[in-house]
Amino acid sequence: MRFYYALLGMASIFAAQLAEQSVWRLQPTASAEGARRAVSGTSRMRLLIPTIAGCWVVSTAFLAIAFGYICLTAHIDFAGREPLCLIGIAVASLLSCGLGALVGSLPGRMGSDSRRGLLTAVTCLLSLFAGLYGQPTMELADSVAKAFPAATWINPVCLVRDLFYSVYYYDALAPFALRIAAGTTMAAVFLAISAAFMRRYTHEHL
Repeated sequence: MRFYYALLGMASIFAAQLAEQSVWRLQPTASAEGARRAVSGTSRMRLLIPTIAGCWVVSTAFLAIAFGYICLTAHIDFAGREPLCLIGIAVASLLSCGLGALVGSLPGRMGSDSRRGLLTAVTCLLSLFAGLYGQPTMELADSVAKAFPAATWINPVCLVRDLFYSVYYYDALAPFALRIAAGTTMAAVFLAISAAFMRRYTHEHL
């Protein structure tokens, strides 16, 4: 059961690649489309907000499909709490979009392939500490969480994993609400940093 929660966490963060690619293409040095938008005088925020919104809708839809598939194949019963899980998926998608936007907006001339590779490596590493890769990594994740409890809150994969775990195992909604708040806050921080990077781009990048 725990494996599937970690798998949902990894899938959620892997969805960040959609936002990474979309935001990277807004940079004037990334593509002809980005260059045309740069000289058009359109505000970076007017470009960034609808881009993130579109990525969020798409990733939420695909994660919802993945969630339904896992529930059917693994026979996971959330006892009528599936609407809460869909709220969790929406927040997990927002978190992944924030992370993807951050990587896509990083300064420098790093290409899309390099950014995608960086995002993949980070996701796989974070999934290790979420216990995704079998019993030894679950024991490692437990040891890290015991020694450093904050790790489960700052690791996005762990945070999404525990979000679904809290829906399944706890009758009270407080643990779920705390993780929803943490995920939303983390997404807001990522998006704010991404917006700050985007504002720095000027026509001299062309």
